[in-house]
Amino acid sequence: MTDSSPLSVLIIGASGRTGLEILRQLSQDTKKKEVHAFCRDPSKIPDQYKEKCQSVIKGDARSPDDIEEAINDSNSQVVIVSVGNGDSVAKSDVRTASARALARVMEKPQYRHVRALVVSSTGAGTSKIKVGMGVGKIISYHLRHVLKDHTGQEKAFGPVSDRTVIVRATALTDNKATGNVKEFGDKEKSPTIKIDRADLAEWVVKEVCAGGTVGGKVVNITGIKAQ
Repeated sequence: MTDSSPLSVLIIGASGRTGLEILRQLSQDTKKKEVHAFCRDPSKIPDQYKEKCQSVIKGDARSPDDIEEAINDSNSQVVIVSVGNGDSVAKSDVRTASARALARVMEKPQYRHVRALVVSSTGAGTSKIKVGMGVGKIISYHLRHVLKDHTGQEKAFGPVSDRTVIVRATALTDNKATGNVKEFGDKEKSPTIKIDRADLAEWVVKEVCAGGTVGGKVVNITGIKAQ
């Protein structure tokens, strides 16, 4: 990619609520770029969002072959991963399986230029959900299957961690954006327990479009009141 070439970004899980919000904000950012959506069922992406994409690619996020083909077709340098199971807290391995598939592709020599930004959750990996009066432990137990899947997701990117950013968000809300986020450490008590999906998407877009190198860090974020 030359300095004059547009940044090409592939969103895996583009049909979900977070993926759609990231897609929307990416398309509005002023940096020259191409946005490509990847999902299992393109019909779940509303037409007004499809119009913002250079391409909408149908594929299985668990399949390394499908992901490799999508990266080749889109010529993507950055892959945003926003994969989940909706609001379900039941057992699932979709996050872990899709992460393994992408990491396997990224490990190939011809894809050493590809970087990933992965949307995870506070409480996954080495982080803890800390809320007073033992509430954090209750929340963690309720979300135990989701957090286990996110932890597996994060581990899968271990071999390509130098080219991966993992952002762990607190509980997601809708239509309550404050425009302000706070980063905090794994063992710190989060300043708040929620972040709006739009604020998370804004953080992701800034990280991708800032012009720096995407990769090599894990960040916990939450929303704070507008100042």
